[in-house]
Amino acid sequence: MPGMEHISNRPILVAVRSGLAVTMPLVLLGSLAVLLNSFPLPAYKVFMEEVFGPDWRFFGNVLWSSTFAVMSLTMQFSVGTHLAHQHNDENPSNMISPLMAGLVSFATLLSLIAMEGGSLSTRWMGVSGLFVALIVAVTSVKLFLFLYSFKKLRLYLPGGTPDFAMPDMFNSLIPAILTITLFAGGGLIVHAFLGTTIHEAFHDLLRKPFDVMGDGFSRGMFYIFSLQGLWFFGIHGANVLDPITHDIYGAAMAANEAAALAGQALPHIMTKPFMDVFVFMGGAGTSISLAVALLLFGETKNQRRLAGVSLIPGLFNLNEILLVGLPVILNPVMLIPFILTPMVLACISYLAVAWGIVPGTSANVQWTTPVFLNAYLSTGSFAGAVLQLVNLAVGTCLYAPFVLVSNRINGRRVNRAFKNLLARVTMIEAKRPNALERADETGLLARSLVSDLEHSFYADRDLYLEFQPQIRAATGRVSGVEALLRWNHPYYGPVPAPISIALAEGTGLIKPLGLWIFEEACAIREQWLAGGLEDIVLAVNVSAMQLDKDLVEKVVAIMQRHRIPPDILELEVTESAMLEAGTEPSLHLSQLHLLGLRIAIDDFGMGHSSLKYLKQFPVSTVKIDGAISREVVTNPICADIVASITRLCRARGMLCVAEFVETQAQAAVLRTLGVDALQGHIFSPSLSAGDCFTFIRETNARAARDIRGRMDRSRGRAGSQDGV
Repeated sequence: MPGMEHISNRPILVAVRSGLAVTMPLVLLGSLAVLLNSFPLPAYKVFMEEVFGPDWRFFGNVLWSSTFAVMSLTMQFSVGTHLAHQHNDENPSNMISPLMAGLVSFATLLSLIAMEGGSLSTRWMGVSGLFVALIVAVTSVKLFLFLYSFKKLRLYLPGGTPDFAMPDMFNSLIPAILTITLFAGGGLIVHAFLGTTIHEAFHDLLRKPFDVMGDGFSRGMFYIFSLQGLWFFGIHGANVLDPITHDIYGAAMAANEAAALAGQALPHIMTKPFMDVFVFMGGAGTSISLAVALLLFGETKNQRRLAGVSLIPGLFNLNEILLVGLPVILNPVMLIPFILTPMVLACISYLAVAWGIVPGTSANVQWTTPVFLNAYLSTGSFAGAVLQLVNLAVGTCLYAPFVLVSNRINGRRVNRAFKNLLARVTMIEAKRPNALERADETGLLARSLVSDLEHSFYADRDLYLEFQPQIRAATGRVSGVEALLRWNHPYYGPVPAPISIALAEGTGLIKPLGLWIFEEACAIREQWLAGGLEDIVLAVNVSAMQLDKDLVEKVVAIMQRHRIPPDILELEVTESAMLEAGTEPSLHLSQLHLLGLRIAIDDFGMGHSSLKYLKQFPVSTVKIDGAISREVVTNPICADIVASITRLCRARGMLCVAEFVETQAQAAVLRTLGVDALQGHIFSPSLSAGDCFTFIRETNARAARDIRGRMDRSRGRAGSQDGV
């Protein structure tokens, strides 16, 4: 399915899907409102009328009017803002207000709706006008962005205005006026020539083929194909084909009811209940089968949760949650099963009735009657419910391969977004919170991860620490360990630590998370002290955002609580760009050093870390940037940089540590250049607390034996020389 994946990743389709997904809460509320007013149980209606009076549907109507009835308008604004965000991500030098783009798109659609009678008709504000709204959203925003690209069309407003939003508004004023005027003029021209609105003309065009087709199986299949195709493109197929549904299939049902009362054979197989009961189970596209397929084969928890949420309304033939939430609309992967499944089920059901296996539909049932019950009531036989069960199984099988394909596409999409997010948060000059502001898949992933990270932290699960040993270059002993945060996401698996930290910094979660890391690390170090490991330095990463008065007080309290001497704790500063001399963070860092804690500068030699920090702050350890230590064998400049750093560290009495040591050749060169300690996978990956404790004991015992062996050999050589 490479073609489908390529199409589904087109920016316009991504914006439309995102715009539809944002309206999901409104869709869910609208579905519940419809179910509230149309629940097909007589006892329920009697109860509601007795408790709330004859106007008990009023509240449901209010909810429906504020959600479903204006779906085209809400979607229009949402898609417009997403398109503007995409534009800003791709054109950082020519950014535009997404809010303004959404408002222009919104006003453009209203100008076309107002063509019907010169006022705002609610007819096209809901799902009936969704397709036209999608077209208008994309074209109007694209036109607005095109006009905005001409700097001569922007009105310059100098600074000093009471509201900082005014200059942005003035820049967009002329492009916005031109866009709305051009669309309103186009709608007026169409109305003048055709005598109708764009919405009405479009829907009349869609109905024409059915006027020239004869009755029978072929027209029924064409009806199903058309209704499904319309829904896929965001057009309310049932509304567009309403005359056919009622004039043809409604009339066929009336004829069947009359024949059943007269005791005659049923004249029609394809009736409106036939479509509702056997073909469109759970709504257009046999959505109940899609929900079951997602529950069985959906790879993500979100997919399964969406399927579970949509299953209950789906039993009452309300499927907008899946159409908009998955989404099915304009999702190329779902095009084939969405159209094919109802057509296959129509053939199966037609043959089952034609061959007398299942009775025809002889009783009209309300469209919200639950699945299985509606089959029994409309056919008067349990065979109808059995046929529905067969259709459900067949539909699930038809959807299953495409759900699996969707899983693979989503997996590649997630991997791509993770790669982009990791690249962004590790860029030296990048402002990490910006990843959360992007409108593309990277930004969407970042924002979803923020919610998951907060949940994992406050629910006390999925977050844990690992420890990576630091090996003395001269002796081979473990002299220290670095505590590293690990997050095992329930779906994505292990999330790279730079992403977790960057998201925590971007949302302010870093302060409670950082204290939790320090507390956990000290608790482990207390256990190691009890086990006899007294001289191992524990390094804990600290963000400059954490360096405030509260941190100093809480660090002291944690050390006292776990009885940890400060000289075996090291704070590793990870964001030295914020540590200017004399600032509050730098003063608090100095306070922590005065309390006896060691201070390490991470990523030294690249980016913001530079010699001035050695002058400004009390530094105990310098950790060479991994980009330098990785290339020390192949790049002479990197070797010279390391040699300079080690000479400086020896002169100032600081420990020099090289990270990301991955080969023996790399370790040998770093030892030659005077690095004091080495850290990397060649010695040990990050380990759990228990495994790290065992590693330290065994490594240090082996190093002690090696030292004694060398000393014994040295004494032996000295003794033999004396004997000579």
